[in-house]
Amino acid sequence: MSYSRTNLNQQFATIVKNEIDNFIANGLLDNATMSLDDFGAALANNSHAPSSPFVFPKNMTLEKYAELVQLYRGNKKKEYLIRGLYAPLLLPWVKRFAKDDRLMVMKFNEVFNASIVDEVLRFAGVEDTSVDEHYDDFIRNKKGKIKGRANKNLTVDYHANKGVEMPLDPTIRLYLKFLYQPFNRFLVQLLGEEWDGWGE
Repeated sequence: MSYSRTNLNQQFATIVKNEIDNFIANGLLDNATMSLDDFGAALANNSHAPSSPFVFPKNMTLEKYAELVQLYRGNKKKEYLIRGLYAPLLLPWVKRFAKDDRLMVMKFNEVFNASIVDEVLRFAGVEDTSVDEHYDDFIRNKKGKIKGRANKNLTVDYHANKGVEMPLDPTIRLYLKFLYQPFNRFLVQLLGEEWDGWGE
């Protein structure tokens, strides 16, 4: 079965709409003042992006968001947007392990760099960290399941597309950028200034 870019983006748009509704039902959002479809239409009619299509609960703390994420009544195994709320998801781990310097958090695109593997091994206390000669072979495995360097474009690669990788529709990407902005600010609060601007 072949998958077209349009069909996959339509499928993902449906996932986004359903999960936004679930975020509202679970208190992670107060409201979405603009649906994804309306947002796309507004973008098509204006040269500039509309203001944020989301209304977030007032005076929410990272701790409260972390509680809501833990109590989230969606299906975490089948949903995708919840996995991008990194700060609320990381908070319990930071509280438990960071004080003893037992937690290392890295950006996904850094994983495709042999020097970061050395850094991870040193952090874990592994003495022989000479992995460079084997790392490129690992990245280019026989079946091509792991691709060389991280793609700079945000991509959709969920189970339903049978491994087809595709660029994410720019309208969906911008819509999600508005959704994740406050959570990315919490990420700076949680992990430090080096995360400032992440997700932009």
